[in-house]
Amino acid sequence: MAEAGMEGFRTEWAPSVADLLIDPAVSFALKDVLRTWEVRDPVDAARDARLLAEVLERRADEAVSWTV
Repeated sequence: MAEAGMEGFRTEWAPSVADLLIDPAVSFALKDVLRTWEVRDPVDAARDARLLAEVLERRADEAVSWTV
């Protein structure tokens, strides 16, 4: 059974690439990344995905925060 890390804990199930590609709720942007990265080394892709997630989370936090 696949495991996926989410905010410091592991879940019992994670969708496969095929599951995400056929899911109508998944954005076209994510599907494009999945198709492009499917041929990459999975360790490199996972490392890049974590780094990308950190950068985008920081960007989102900055976009919704304000100074008083």
